[in-house]
Formats: sequence, C-alpha cells, structure tokens
Amino acid sequence: MKTRQTLILGLDIGGANTKAALLKFKDKNLISSFSYIEYFPFWEKTKEHLKILFQRIISKIIVENRLNKNDIDHIAISMTAELSDAFQTKDEGVLSIINALTSVFNDKKLHFITLENEFVQLSRAYQNPYSLAAANWVSTTLYLGYFEPKCILIDAGSTTIDLIPIFKSLPDTKGKTDIERLKYHELIYTGGLRATIPSITHYVPFRGNNLRLSFEKFALISDVHRILHNISESEYINDTADNRSKSIEDSYARLSRIICADLNMISRNELDDIAIYIYNKQKELINEEIREFSQIHDLKKYIDNENNLKFIITGLSADFLIKPVLNDLDFNIIKKYEEITKIPDCISSSAYAVAGAFYFRHLIEKNEQ
Repeated sequence: MKTRQTLILGLDIGGANTKAALLKFKDKNLISSFSYIEYFPFWEKTKEHLKILFQRIISKIIVENRLNKNDIDHIAISMTAELSDAFQTKDEGVLSIINALTSVFNDKKLHFITLENEFVQLSRAYQNPYSLAAANWVSTTLYLGYFEPKCILIDAGSTTIDLIPIFKSLPDTKGKTDIERLKYHELIYTGGLRATIPSITHYVPFRGNNLRLSFEKFALISDVHRILHNISESEYINDTADNRSKSIEDSYARLSRIICADLNMISRNELDDIAIYIYNKQKELINEEIREFSQIHDLKKYIDNENNLKFIITGLSADFLIKPVLNDLDFNIIKKYEEITKIPDCISSSAYAVAGAFYFRHLIEKNEQ
C-alpha cells in the first residue's frame, strides 16, 4: 500500500548555529529537501530572541517553499544549545528552548530525540529535560544506521567532533552524556571554526624561536582555515574575534595579534607558516583522540562482511580535519555521510538527520511493527 507524502522539519538547535532542514518523503524515498542555517550565538541573546529565531526560520521555510505552516506534518528536534552560558543549568536551557518552540509551533507536532535513542513528545520532554541535552549525535547516528548497520561515524562541525561507533544500526557508544563521551574520547572539543588558538597550542614558531602566544581571544581557528583556504568566506559563518570582516586580509591581521604583532611587523609568509603549524597541531590533537578512541573501543566489532572497517564522515570540517588524520592512521575506507544518506548538504547534516531519523526509525519502523 502506497503512503502519502510526509513533510518533516528537522531542527538542530546549537549554541552557535541553528540548522533547519525540510524533508519531503514518499514511500521511503526522500523526494525533495531544503535547508537553512543561521548563526545564533545564544550567549548574546535573551529568551525572547529564541521565539523570534524560530519565527524567522519557519517564515524562511514557508516563503522559499511556498508552503503554509500547517503543511508541515512533524517537527523533529535535537539540541546542544542548553550548554550555553546563557543558561545557569542544562535543564533551564532545555526548558527555555522547549517553551520557545511551543510558542511558535503546534505542540502535537513536536518530537524530541533523547539519549535513549527514541523520539518523545512534549509531556515526556518536560518530565526529563536532561535526556534531551546534547542528543543530536543520536539522531545523526540513527539516520545513518538505517543505511549502514556497522561503521564508525565521525561528525566534525564548527565547535566539536563526535566519534560514534554504530553496531546493528544503533549507536554503540560507551558514553551518553557529554561528560561520559569526553571520558571515552567519543567527543572532542575542537572544530573547524570556533576553537580558540590556545586550546590547540600554547606556542608558535617565529624567526627561529618558539613563542608562547597571547591567551587573548585575538583570533580563532576559522582565521587559520580561512588563510589556508580550507574554508571560504561564506563558510566562515561565526563571528570574527574583532568583529571585522572575514576576508583573508583581516584573518591575517587577527592571526598576527596572537604573538602581539600587527601586519607592519610580520610578513604574510611568516603568518602562513604559523597557520600551517597551528593546523598541524589541531590535526595532531585529533589524531591522538582517535588513537585513544581506538584503544578503548574494540574496532574489530565494526568490521563488515567484506572485512572492511568503514569510517563515515560528515560536517563542515570533515574534509580538512578528519580525512587527512584518518589517512595518517592508515584508515583508508572513508565515505561521506551525504552520499550514503542522499542528503545534499554536509553543513546542515544534523538537521537533515534528525528529520530523517524520525521518518525512518520512528514513523516507518513503528508502522511496520
């Protein structure tokens, strides 16, 4: 029996970036999609701004797709913004986000992914807000698990990197919460845009010396990756450290300040060398974390029937942060999440994933049981 079209809005509400993806499914096929991402630094906003954010997202989606808000059948939600210091506690953050969502969307259409691999509706979300905290990696895994029952997923975003083993189509992590996942090297707190330079290295080479750098927030890793052409100006979606432009010239100026210099005191070639050094240090950090992860987890468990250990990568920094590190570690079977799941956008993959996971792992599997 053929099913009707189902329209699902996926929202991944991050502390810095909020991603939205509208997916249209029919007969287990994704037939169209639309995505939108907005830089929304929670630490600079009030709770009233949250409501305006969701109103802006739904307005953008409706206008671009010539829809009515009521055309959307379900809204699937994941979040990590509750950790933002805009909130005193995580449960305050979760509940503030939920309350803003209910002021914009139909309560009955809201479905929240939890750390227990399930989607819950509003009443259960209110009962246990901590189960919703930082659960976006669960939906990303559940969606991929529908296509790849056994692999290692690495999701490298602007701020963090998730390492998630998948077994029998489900997340097979040793940790659930952020604290546990840090302990088991399943969460790495570095990313392609928002990492501070001192979180990666305390020294940089300069004219034959190793200089201890300034611990001021003069530059971000996004400036390094902009200088090295790992990201474009349009992919530099976070705020700059000095609120100036995202041009390569301004990135050079910001990077010079980490050793208390300016562009009259240091050449572009010297700054290129510093950028390459910092980039290599970031890859070394990730390399060490993946090796620790490999020692804690029995990777043989995730080898498929063809005797392959597959790594599936996604996220805006996957190509320049994860792929070269995996190659250095002699992990050579690397595939892209977007190619496997048939979604068009790696930057908003978490929003696609929460919508896709809800459709395949909740609606479809529930109907087939």
